Amino acid sequence: MICSLKFRKLLLPLCFVFLGNLSAQEVIVINDWSQFGDIPGTWKLVGGVTTDWEQEDFLSTSPGTGILVNPPKPKNGPHLISGFEHGDMELELEFMVPKGSNSGIYLQGRYEIQIFDSWGKINPNSGDAGGIYQRWDEEKKQGFEGKPPRTNASKAPGLWQQVKIDFEAPRFDASGKKIKNAKFNQVYLNGVLIHENVEVTGPTRSALFEDEKPLGPIMIQGDHGPVAIRNIRYEIFGKPVPPIKDLQYAYYKGKFQSVEDFQDNTPDQTGPLNQITWDLGHGILDFAYEYSGNLEIPESGNYTFSLNAFGKTSLEVNGENVLPDEVQFPGDGPRSKTVSLEQGSIPFKLVFYKNNYPGRRPQLGFFMAGPGIKSSPLHEPNSYLDHQIQKPFYLEPTTEPLIQRGFFQHGEGVRTHTVSVGEPAGPNFTYDLQQGSVLSVWKGGFLDTAPMWRQRGQTQLMVPNGALVELEGGPSIARLDQDNSPWPDSLSSELFRIKGYDLNRDRRPTFKYVFGEIAVEDLVVPEMNGKAFTRTIRYSQPQKTPGVWARVIAAETIEDRGDGIYLINEGQFYVKLPDTNQQKAHLRATSSGKELLVPFSTSQENGEIKYSIIW
Repeated sequence: MICSLKFRKLLLPLCFVFLGNLSAQEVIVINDWSQFGDIPGTWKLVGGVTTDWEQEDFLSTSPGTGILVNPPKPKNGPHLISGFEHGDMELELEFMVPKGSNSGIYLQGRYEIQIFDSWGKINPNSGDAGGIYQRWDEEKKQGFEGKPPRTNASKAPGLWQQVKIDFEAPRFDASGKKIKNAKFNQVYLNGVLIHENVEVTGPTRSALFEDEKPLGPIMIQGDHGPVAIRNIRYEIFGKPVPPIKDLQYAYYKGKFQSVEDFQDNTPDQTGPLNQITWDLGHGILDFAYEYSGNLEIPESGNYTFSLNAFGKTSLEVNGENVLPDEVQFPGDGPRSKTVSLEQGSIPFKLVFYKNNYPGRRPQLGFFMAGPGIKSSPLHEPNSYLDHQIQKPFYLEPTTEPLIQRGFFQHGEGVRTHTVSVGEPAGPNFTYDLQQGSVLSVWKGGFLDTAPMWRQRGQTQLMVPNGALVELEGGPSIARLDQDNSPWPDSLSSELFRIKGYDLNRDRRPTFKYVFGEIAVEDLVVPEMNGKAFTRTIRYSQPQKTPGVWARVIAAETIEDRGDGIYLINEGQFYVKLPDTNQQKAHLRATSSGKELLVPFSTSQENGEIKYSIIW
């Protein structure tokens, strides 16, 4: 966005360069803001900051370190500029904005990813959160080349939001002529991929510089609106991938179940290779290949090796069994291991074999990353075709809610009896039929169901396609002997009996179950134009099973902000209780954090507990 030119000359002398020690590091974490550079006096270093979705400025800050806060106009001013420069980079940070606020992150001080309060906007543009802001034609007085995010993954004002940027700097020849544009390889907002392979032909509007160079600082706008920044992590790239010397292959013809079946055999064919590839003219089935050579490691440090394949693979590096023999299937994702290597020539051996799934093309991807070296392929391009491995199958609601049953990943485990509900213009959620609980809520797309068709067993997952908020996932209702009795991890089938669900006129499910002798109906609906979910738990005849509570939320931290509003996990999302439930709410400490409970009322035949999740 537009910034005043008068700050630029003022700020440039504040920058100092410590590039000398970056090459020996990998991921740099800003624990002390002096690592970032000199901080303008208008930016305040604090330990905590609070606001909510209705406030246009931060409500309060608390003493400490770790968070930089920029105040609103007219108290703000200079931009935040790093004391180091970068070329290719991966950058992560968290930001918080009050209602209506505006800022931006400029890679190399030139190419902006927008920070904005875009909560709930249906059709975002390049000026919304996560957008690649437009360039400006001064002669025509109009913008051009802006790129909106694929979807609006923004959270509510007052919540912490995460942006992750994979940036590729422009390239120049020996004479200084640009030969390749800057590119945003990937940009994630709150865990959602919002940009991929987007080139930028020049500095976006209000950049710190009007030219383009191989290097430049990070700039965060300070002259627009209030913004808070924390948890900056970055990694600078640009070093070449280590070459492979003396690359050889050995081919074994046959159907093998393990490496032991052929490792002592005489190869049917051997020879030199220019690049690793599975396609050496021996067909797509019943083969084994062994590749060996030496990696020329440029400097001592930690190096990460990854295998992504359709078949069985194993990897040895410098005599160490780095990745043991294991089968990989399409969609499994890479197997990776980080090892410490000394500078010099390091031997490796890669094994790949396949004997099942006739007609299915093999895939072999071998990747490496290290100090200053971005994860890069060591294989021939045709050996691994990413789109064939990862092709999604999206399920999206159109005019009415869409319901899909299946397996769902929650935490480290898989829930097998779940229902996912997608809303055409609002957030989505997944419900566990075995515990009567909401497992996760998310905004953006609904589901990628490709694993349901391509995988087996508990890997046949419904995968959320949006900005996910994972909830505790334990039982929503339990009977407690005392107010301080621990909440159970699960419910017995004798106590909890699911009765299925009915669809209302809006085609939304009302889940029904019996808890003890209490009949319960559970309805989750979007509200606030898709910005929130409201859950209503209705029950009848609570006298028959006294001492029953509903757990509204369990989290590491729950902060009572007053008026029935609770801030969860220091800014992950909000919970709001209506007036009818506020007086009964019980916030208590647990061994892992806090819980917010509301009791079932036994003073009447019927009752309800209602709350909203806002994010």
